[in-house]
Amino acid sequence: MDRTKLSSESNRFIEKLRLYLFSQGIEQSDIEGVADNLAQQLYEMEQNNEPIEQITNKSPQEYLDELKEEVDRKKNTSVFWLIPYILIGAIIFMVFGDVLRGVLYGEIVAYSLFRILSTVVIGLLFIIGSAFAVRYTSKNQLSETKKYGILAIPAVIGMLLFVAAYFMDGYVETSLVTIQFLGNMILLGIVTAAAILMSVWAKTWILPVILIAWNFPPLILGNTPLGVNMQAFLSFILTFLIVGVYIYLEFQKEQQ
Repeated sequence: MDRTKLSSESNRFIEKLRLYLFSQGIEQSDIEGVADNLAQQLYEMEQNNEPIEQITNKSPQEYLDELKEEVDRKKNTSVFWLIPYILIGAIIFMVFGDVLRGVLYGEIVAYSLFRILSTVVIGLLFIIGSAFAVRYTSKNQLSETKKYGILAIPAVIGMLLFVAAYFMDGYVETSLVTIQFLGNMILLGIVTAAAILMSVWAKTWILPVILIAWNFPPLILGNTPLGVNMQAFLSFILTFLIVGVYIYLEFQKEQQ
């Protein structure tokens, strides 16, 4: 931006920051990028009559340290908000196929009380564990590898618990909660709306794409005269292609 619009105090601090970055061996293009962002920030503060001294009274090192903390905090926040997306997405994935077949074929969908309660309990443990992991990584200086390793621990444990609960479901005798045709239609509408709303919120359509890729090829191929093995093979290929095409298109979009 045009730095002649800035006050002399703002310009002096920008020059101090540029000299400091240069002394640290930072490339010129990166220096100018940081300086331009700071200039824009200071300009907006001056236009809004905000005290620029909260920036200009700091040393360049103090400003950069605070900037790094803010970036790390935003990263951790984005990771934290990814947690409910993964959790709710996993539950939607488990329920969608069952209720879809219930609507299409009139099947009665039934879940054991153990499966329902275990899903709720494991979900809560997953959220609590993830919250602690995010808080720990935000308060401690860690390498990126350690940080993401710690954040992955609740997800891995949650997945293992979900798998264990799935297999234990066949051995634990509890009452069944059955869902009739009307209930399947209502539940299908709810999980579909939830998948769409979550995708709009997260700005990614990977969940609906996976739901379509996983559930619809078997349903379509099941109405063909193909053998069971061929249906399973083609279903796998179609699932892989659908998800692969989506990921490729997203990658192309990011490169533009």
